[in-house]
Amino acid sequence: MKKTICTIFCFTVVFYIFTVTTFANDFSNRAISVFQELKKLDEESRAAFMSGDSNFQKEKGPLLAAKKDEFTSILKSLPREYCADPQMDLLREFIKALVGTTDEYPTYVFAELYACDPDRVTKEILSLTPEDQRKICDDLDWGFKNITYKVESLPNYKELKEKLNNLKSMIRTGKKND
Repeated sequence: MKKTICTIFCFTVVFYIFTVTTFANDFSNRAISVFQELKKLDEESRAAFMSGDSNFQKEKGPLLAAKKDEFTSILKSLPREYCADPQMDLLREFIKALVGTTDEYPTYVFAELYACDPDRVTKEILSLTPEDQRKICDDLDWGFKNITYKVESLPNYKELKEKLNNLKSMIRTGKKND
C-alpha cells in the first residue's frame, strides 16, 4: 500500500513539474516571438516613415497595431513569469523590443524585472550599444520612479536605487565599474 501511494505521489510531483515547465516555456517562446515580430515591424515602420512610404501604413498598420496589442497583453504576465523563472533570452528580446518603443507601460514592466533581477538586467543593458544603453537606462529610471513613487516599499529599494544610480553614472561617463 505504501509503495502504491509513494508511486502515485512521485508521479503527481513529476507531472506537476513537467506541466509548470511546459507552460513557462510556452509563455517564454510566445513572448520572444512577439517581441521579435514587434521589433521588426517597428523598424520597418520607422524606415517607411523616413522614406515617405505611405503604402506601408495601409499594408502593415493593422498588423503592427495587433502586434502591439499582443505585446501589451504579454507585458501583463511578464513580471510574474520572468521573476518566477528568469530566462536570459526572454529578457534580452524584451530589451531589444523596448529599445524601439516609446510607450510608458513597458518601462514599468522593465522596472519590475529590474526589481527582481537587477544584476541580469544590468548585464543585459551593458551589452547594448552606448546609444541603446542611454535610452534603456532612461526607460528603466523612469519606470523605477513610477513603480516606487510614494511607495518605497520594495524590501531592497535602497540597494536597487543605488545600483541604478551607479548604472546611470557608468553609462553617462562610458566607464565600467569593476
